[in-house]
Formats: sequence, C-alpha cells, structure tokens
Amino acid sequence: MSIEKDVEKKYIDELERQNRKLKKKKKKRLLLLLVILLLLGSLGLMLGLTGLLPGMGDDDGDDGSAAASKTDSSAVSSSSQTETTPTAIEIVYDDVKVSGSTYIYQGQVKTLEEIKTIISNMKENVVIRITDDNATKNAMDNLTNMLIDSQRSYNLTNPAGSDSSSSTDSSQEDSSSEKD
Repeated sequence: MSIEKDVEKKYIDELERQNRKLKKKKKKRLLLLLVILLLLGSLGLMLGLTGLLPGMGDDDGDDGSAAASKTDSSAVSSSSQTETTPTAIEIVYDDVKVSGSTYIYQGQVKTLEEIKTIISNMKENVVIRITDDNATKNAMDNLTNMLIDSQRSYNLTNPAGSDSSSSTDSSQEDSSSEKD
C-alpha cells in the first residue's frame, strides 16, 4: 500500500507543479499584455498631444464650458492653425435658435446680453447660423442688429435647414456707404 500512496503523492505533486507553472505563465502573459497596452496608450497620447493623430487635437466646436477657458484654448489652437494653414481659413458655424422671444444657444435659454458676450469671445471665422422657430419680429431684429453692431457674419435659416438669406459685415458696410 505504501507504493500506491507514494505514486499517488508524486502524481498529486506533479499536478500541483504543472498548475503553478500554468498560473505563472498566465500572470506573465497578463503582465506583458498590460505593459503593451500602457505603451500603446502613452504613445497614442503623445501623438495626439503633438497633433500627429487626427481627431485628437482641439476642435473649434463649443462644448458649453466657461467662456474664459474657451478663450484661452481657442487662442492656443488658433495660433497653431494660422501657422500650419496661413492662407486657408476654415469657416465654423455656431447655431442660435430664436423661438418666440427667447434665444436658445446650445440647448440653453440665454438673454441677448449673454449671447452678445458669448459671440464677442468667438473667433473671427465663426459664422452665426440663426434658426427662426416662430420667432417674434422684435427678437429677430434685436439679434440681427446686435450681430451687425458686433460686425459678426450670420445666416438666417428656417427650421428645415435651407438658407433664406445671409449677411456679412462687409455687405453692411457697402449698404451704409451707398446711403451717403
């Protein structure tokens, strides 16, 4: 009986050793996989920060953050854009919806003064796209007059999205010089 016990003990010991080896291999593979993922992630982050990967840099869209931080990041990104493409200026549209006598900017109701502040912090290449959603004449006139005073380009659109008219600050200067 002792031989059977010895054989059984050796067999169990061998199985335990094999299990330990397999666990070590699995741990090594997992560790190697984690190291590779960390290296790829840090490489992607570095490439994104240097601007070598598309879609990882600053975009010109508004994300609803505070105007001061938006201005700071816009200044940094606009200086890099003018260095890389000094001849081509990309036009960016920003939407303001006028519903009744309220102004809606990025899903939030704003006053005319708040919109004026937001627009004054925007870059020169931003064109305001005004959507008329059963707006009152006074609300539309106030918004367009404010944009003209701010020398900001804008487009008027209906809710279906087709342009009904557009205006730029240069056309306003031409019409005022014709009156004189």
